[in-house]
Amino acid sequence: MAVKPASMIRKVVIVHTDFRLYWPSRLRHLNRCFVRRGVDLFVIEIAGKGSPYSFSEGRTPEKELCWIQLFSNCDMEDIAAGQAVDAVIGKLNELDPDAVIAGAIAFPAGAAATRWCLQKKKPIILFDDVRLADVPRPIYINWVKKQVYSLIDAMVIPASSHDPTYRYFGFSKEMLFYGVNAVDNSFFSCDSTSPSRSLPQGFPESPFLLGVGRQIPKKNWKTLIAAFRNIADNSHAASWSLVLIGDGPEHAELTALAGDPLESRVFFVSFIQQKELVHYYHQAAALVLPSFFGETWGLVVNEAMAAGLPVLVSAKCGCSETLVQDGLNGYVFDPDSQEAIEEALLKFFSLDKARRDAMGAASLGIVADWGLERFSHGMCEALDFVQAKSKRRGTLAGRFIIRFWNGRYCPT
Repeated sequence: MAVKPASMIRKVVIVHTDFRLYWPSRLRHLNRCFVRRGVDLFVIEIAGKGSPYSFSEGRTPEKELCWIQLFSNCDMEDIAAGQAVDAVIGKLNELDPDAVIAGAIAFPAGAAATRWCLQKKKPIILFDDVRLADVPRPIYINWVKKQVYSLIDAMVIPASSHDPTYRYFGFSKEMLFYGVNAVDNSFFSCDSTSPSRSLPQGFPESPFLLGVGRQIPKKNWKTLIAAFRNIADNSHAASWSLVLIGDGPEHAELTALAGDPLESRVFFVSFIQQKELVHYYHQAAALVLPSFFGETWGLVVNEAMAAGLPVLVSAKCGCSETLVQDGLNGYVFDPDSQEAIEEALLKFFSLDKARRDAMGAASLGIVADWGLERFSHGMCEALDFVQAKSKRRGTLAGRFIIRFWNGRYCPT
């Protein structure tokens, strides 16, 4: 089969369940890169409401982009998978792109895009960040995924730390590209709020650790609170506080476990928008993320590092291998061990301010390579790769399965 010339790809569609929070800045940056290449980018977003980032404030219209929302007034949970797939395929038929970039194969967007690209013999690039350890599945389910993945032409994943999972699913090293989990570093590096602005009344003036995220079991906030309280009287910890920003089904249990904030030095803040969160990053001494399963990456670590913070991160977070250099810009700990968390906290609390500042500077240097440029570079490299290769036919089983697989919406 003849190799396709690069000039064939001039229109690209990117499709996903929703493009909230981190996505608008990524897509604007990618679009500018595509414009320089003479490529038109179209964005298809299935749902206008819902998602794990439903707390995010409404998005302003993206004037730079051709942005299509298929079900603008619906939560994804209210859209049947088959209905979503039909809508995506219908829009792809209308736009007729030369290549498609789509979210995970487990979701309707990935399923629909893969089916359409197979039928039209167009290249498809998927982006995903899930590792085998994050979502354990029976062997037969992984076999099915391998068959469907045999239809995919390239993958954009967070970093080489995720290679083993996608090599397991049948991708060669040359088919893997990096940078999907990037944030706008410049947004978090500058605290645009007034320097005189103070934290809410009743907050500690002492240095504090900051934890940011949904208050759900996998985040492991219970163990963190227990560890913090257990070492509270240690001479190194006596002047420190813990601030947790977020909400979720465990909130009441966590506040009860923490007790009175003035006694326990554990404070809670409800979900806030990113423009307010930046201020907390610039007031904190470090970020702590203790998740013990299913944390495929941990984008709050990117945010905190871009704000110049040291980071204390669970070894089970997907970003720990790439962004955290133990002892240089923070510490990595075993989240299943309260004792290990206590040890990491005390190790950090014992540092003088000059050493903590040096760790923060190291964070800035490391995360500088993982901003929007990395995201766009990974996507462009993947596009270059599929332009130079013939469309994969996949296995017979994969071609059969994708005819019926509509994906399902199951956010973690």
